[in-house]
Amino acid sequence: MMSNNDTKENWIATRELVPKWSVGISGLSNLIVLIIATFVIWWVLFSNAGPVKLYTPLFGFSLVIWTLLIMLWQIELFDFWPLKRDFLNNAHPLMKGGLLTAITIASYLILVFGVLYLIIGRYGITYFNWPYLHEIGKLGTDILTSREITSWAMLCLSVPFFLVGVWVMVGVGKDIFPELPQPRLGIANWLLIAVISIPLFFIFFHPHIGSMFYPAQIYTAVLPWWKSMAHTNSAEYSLGYMFCTVVVIFYTIHLWDGRPWTLVKSQPWRIIFLVVGSLILSVILVKIELYAMNYLWDEAYIGGQNEANFGWRYSHTVTISNFILVPAIILNFFFGQAFSKMGLILRGTIKTVIALVVGLLFAWAFYVWGPVLLGICEGVSHPSENASAFLLLVINLLMIQDNFMDGWPGYRLKK
Repeated sequence: MMSNNDTKENWIATRELVPKWSVGISGLSNLIVLIIATFVIWWVLFSNAGPVKLYTPLFGFSLVIWTLLIMLWQIELFDFWPLKRDFLNNAHPLMKGGLLTAITIASYLILVFGVLYLIIGRYGITYFNWPYLHEIGKLGTDILTSREITSWAMLCLSVPFFLVGVWVMVGVGKDIFPELPQPRLGIANWLLIAVISIPLFFIFFHPHIGSMFYPAQIYTAVLPWWKSMAHTNSAEYSLGYMFCTVVVIFYTIHLWDGRPWTLVKSQPWRIIFLVVGSLILSVILVKIELYAMNYLWDEAYIGGQNEANFGWRYSHTVTISNFILVPAIILNFFFGQAFSKMGLILRGTIKTVIALVVGLLFAWAFYVWGPVLLGICEGVSHPSENASAFLLLVINLLMIQDNFMDGWPGYRLKK
């Protein structure tokens, strides 16, 4: 199963999935499996009523966002290296899904807990290692609070990697290094992403983390420079705009077949169009969501708590966007072929309306039934509640089911 894959086109682009039954029955069977897997994994690994209790909630949020990011690297940057095409084409979906998921988890443990936590957190930047932060920081807090600070730092680091990574995956691909085989192509693109993402982290997130301590760490972190614009010191401001930029690109991929980005073919105009266009769409999306929050809960104010807090509202734009993104991905993965005979505009419009309506109903159901079905806290703004952790867990499972397992059980790989 180990091979240097020098095929020019990404395997996912060459793959064709066909439904085992009708599209409706195949999609529903996949949806049932997804729901069962979500509830089992949530109650076993994440719920505070379960045995592992990963949902604190920032620890669970940081775990699922990094897992999703690493899966995207596997699929888009490294094209499933080091697995052979023969294995990808012929292995049973459960075997292939299990192996690729194991590679994801191993990569997570090596990169996040090996490099970031054990090496950088212990010998470089203290806030990436919660026991060391608790030991030498003398914060007067318990170890779980220190873990939440570290989880927030890890979460923040993932966001620019996510944003720049999606820009490179969608807007660059093989354009810069067209002749490199795997894994050199993946490494080259990953290093390009890292070179841009790490400075973005220190500019847009590090000032907030430095200001979380008392006194503020002004000699290693400037005071949050966005306060006058955002009315908050919190990097939730940066989180909202950056991650919503990622989400709007995913909207275009799953609802509009990559339009409008696919209209521009030549570089550097393609990447410029993607970066500028996605940022504009993100600003529009965030402003609409903030306006809706003002309508529901009146205007936020400095010193406000829970839903009246500016920082909470910026981060909650990500949550609302993800409530809509989940049904958008389900429509594309499970039921997309039902729309295949429609024109792009009609298909995209219908799918967008369905995703918006179902997403808002999903959000309502989550906050009404979540305390009973998932064991979460009541209310939309409880300090121990962050719905994005649950939503990204669902997206992780969707990625595994479609990309790692060829749409099992409702779909199969066409030979």
